[in-house]
Order: sequence, then C-alpha cells, then structure tokens
Amino acid sequence: MIESFYRLKKKKFVVPEGGFAIRRFPLRKYWFWFQDPVEFNAAAATFFSYRNTDAPGFKKKTRLTTIVNLETSEDELWNKMRKGFVRKQIEKGERNGIIIIQDGNFKEFKNIYRAFREGKNIPADRYSIFEKNGVEFSAYHKGGMIAGGIFAVGKGCVRAWALASIRLDGVSGRMREIVGQANRLVIWEAIKYFKARGFKIFDLGGIDPDSGRRDEKTLAEFKEAFGGERRNAYFYSRINSKILKFFEKLK
Repeated sequence: MIESFYRLKKKKFVVPEGGFAIRRFPLRKYWFWFQDPVEFNAAAATFFSYRNTDAPGFKKKTRLTTIVNLETSEDELWNKMRKGFVRKQIEKGERNGIIIIQDGNFKEFKNIYRAFREGKNIPADRYSIFEKNGVEFSAYHKGGMIAGGIFAVGKGCVRAWALASIRLDGVSGRMREIVGQANRLVIWEAIKYFKARGFKIFDLGGIDPDSGRRDEKTLAEFKEAFGGERRNAYFYSRINSKILKFFEKLK
C-alpha cells in the first residue's frame, strides 16, 4: 500500500513542497517532482520519481534519463565531461565573453523558448508553469540573451525542465558556434550553482539514445557528454475526476 498524507484544509488541497498545480478548467491537475506516488484527494496528479515502486491505481511510464552526481568535487565533475565536445567549448565561450546569470529573466527567455520549440516543430509547454515553479539561468553575449535554461528543483534534486537558444533563428558561422558554447555554459553553471547549495542529483532530462530519429540521438549524445550516468525515471499518474476522465477519452 502506498502512503497517504495529502489532506483537505478549508476545502482546499494542501500542496507539499515540490508540487504545483496546472489549471485545467474547471479543475486542477497537480504535479510533484522527486516524489513517490501517494494517495491524494485532488482531481488528478502526476508524480515524478527515481524509484520503481508498486502503486496500485496509478498509470506508470518509464523513461531513461541521465544523472550527474553532485556529491563529488567540482574538479571531478569537470573532468568527467567530454573534453572536446563540452570542456573546450565552455572555455571558448568564456573567452568569447558569454556571461551566465541566474537572474530569473523569464520574460526575455520566453521568446527564445517559443521560437526554439516552433523551429523544432514541438508544441510549447504552458510557460506560466515555468515562471511560477522553475529556476531560470540566462546566457548573454554582447548584452543580448542568446540561450537559457529553466530547472525544476526539490528534495536535493534538480532536473533540466526547458533548455533553448537562438540556434534556430538563422544564426550561422562564428555566432552559431558561440550559441553552442552558451548552451554548454548554461548547464555547467547550473551544475556548479546547485552543487554549491547542497543538491545531490542533477538530472539533464529524458534521453532516447536508441531512437531511430537523428534529433533524439543527437540530444542524447549532447546530454551524456556532461558525464552523467543513465538511470530510469518513473512517471506515476492518476485521474480521480470523472470530468477529466471523460475529456481524456475524447482526446
């Protein structure tokens, strides 16, 4: 049996740390990062966990991800990254004057994120969720933002939530190289930032290295170049609301 600790208080659902609500009118779906599934009394919920556990009544999806262990020295983290593909590019980016700031500049990153997703023909997630629940890093070059990343945090873990750049905005030549360097610098600076604050796990997000799609293989190669290890991640979902179940069937 899975533990139950969520409760109603003044007829409102109490959301523990690491959780947030996605409004799906007229109800809300809740999302919980780095949390094993538990009984809940809301309309619907999804739990993201690294543990493969018995969860009766939940729909479980298994995905492969890549994890960097932050419980090691910064030198070890640096040396585990691929020399030519990551470390040298980071060093070049620093010489080219790229600046990474954890400034929460969601407003400016929003345009980059949406254009990037459109360029890859991928639907954009609801951006307000990132703004309310994510930690954002910005990459600047000559005063303008060229890349950034949003990370989900909780319980000593952090996961790359949204990474994007101006790479698909028609840039070429040296500028395209600089954008690639900025992408790597965002991740490296985020790794150092969260390590310094006592986090243990840095998750670069889902990978599919055996995919038949070239873009999926390329993305997996990029993420694994940061020296992490492959690990399964689990998504546990359940819908309690009859209304939401009805709309899910219509989809």
